[in-house]
Amino acid sequence: MIHPANVRWGALAAIVVLALPLGACSETNPEAERAAREATKPWLEMMDEGEYEKCWDEAAPWFRENVGSREMWLAKAHETRNPLGEMNFRELNHTTYATNPIGAPDGEYTVVVYSSSWDAGNIYETVSMQRQPDGSWGVVGYHVKQQ
Repeated sequence: MIHPANVRWGALAAIVVLALPLGACSETNPEAERAAREATKPWLEMMDEGEYEKCWDEAAPWFRENVGSREMWLAKAHETRNPLGEMNFRELNHTTYATNPIGAPDGEYTVVVYSSSWDAGNIYETVSMQRQPDGSWGVVGYHVKQQ
């Protein structure tokens, strides 16, 4: 078993595309939050299966534009996720909705935070979602942080 102190918790911080300052926002849109949350599930399942290339392909264009390259994404995803080991459980912690947040292109965003338990310890997984022109929700950011 990997000790949590040996996991590079901040490794994905360098490739987080969107760290929205949404904490002070008072907006709410339960329907959008629910749809964005549902859209995180297949993407996280691909992450859990180590299908990082598919995650890259399925992420929103803004994610790919800002990460830099597929190779950078693959390296950071392996570096961060592989040491965690097996996931024991994941549950929704909270969602935050905003329109036109500072530092992001105009549009609708939902940040979905999960509490999850892994062989290596407990983490928060934050998945930032952006509504796409076709109305779907796409991943624009992913970050893990030790609880």
